[in-house]
Amino acid sequence: MKNGYFQIGEVSRITGLSKDTLHFYEKAGLLMPDYIDPENQYRYYSRKNLWQIDIITTCRKLSIPLEKVRQILSFRDNQKIVDLLMEYREEALRLSAYYQQVASDILWYNKENQNILQQKQQCTVEEKWLDEEIVIAGSGKRDQKSYHADLQEAAKEEVYRTPSIRKKYGYVLDASRIRDKQFIKQREYLKIENGSYRNIPSENLLTLPAGRYAVFMLHIQNETADFSPLLNWLQENHAEVDVIFAEEAGLQLFEYIPDYYCEIKAHLKKA
Repeated sequence: MKNGYFQIGEVSRITGLSKDTLHFYEKAGLLMPDYIDPENQYRYYSRKNLWQIDIITTCRKLSIPLEKVRQILSFRDNQKIVDLLMEYREEALRLSAYYQQVASDILWYNKENQNILQQKQQCTVEEKWLDEEIVIAGSGKRDQKSYHADLQEAAKEEVYRTPSIRKKYGYVLDASRIRDKQFIKQREYLKIENGSYRNIPSENLLTLPAGRYAVFMLHIQNETADFSPLLNWLQENHAEVDVIFAEEAGLQLFEYIPDYYCEIKAHLKKA
């Protein structure tokens, strides 16, 4: 210490902050040394500066943005500091809820990936009653190869407004082509978990009807698939289908590889 001041190296030793950090705080306008020698530009810090460093360190531990730290340093009224911190607390709570959602969604996505990895070709067809569902569907106004662009356009507002990434893609299949082992997608749809769909035009909402379904897991390779388990089951049970839905076994954030699985939900005609 010299004449009641501390040089930057001494301040670094006292506070545990590096010289680079102290220089950064100076450039950010948070910490100005009380005295700068005009001849050699040495910085000298006072006890007041040490108190300022305490305030800055406390604020940074609370992840308070530099702009608000600058405000706090300008106050001389502790109540004003408390009021500002209480405002920041509300923002911290909002961010906490946001990151909890992010962490939860990452775990959910990991489970979706496990669903993809663990799927095996399961040919057993089961009859199930499924309740009605409303989903977002593309308009089909583009050519057949652009069905995903149709869906993206239809769902963009809902995707933007929904905080979670939890969703499931599905397709309406061309039922007339399944005997040829063709997995032909006529329309793509999207389910968004806890989505309100209030932002979706009525023409882009598709109803998956309640009713009896023949359900099984289907292995798709290069957009072909063996539908014989379903065809055999329909023949044995003297049943017919009027629409077939296929829902991806899990979510992945890139275009599907040529080898994947879908859960087939074939809606049975009323006897």
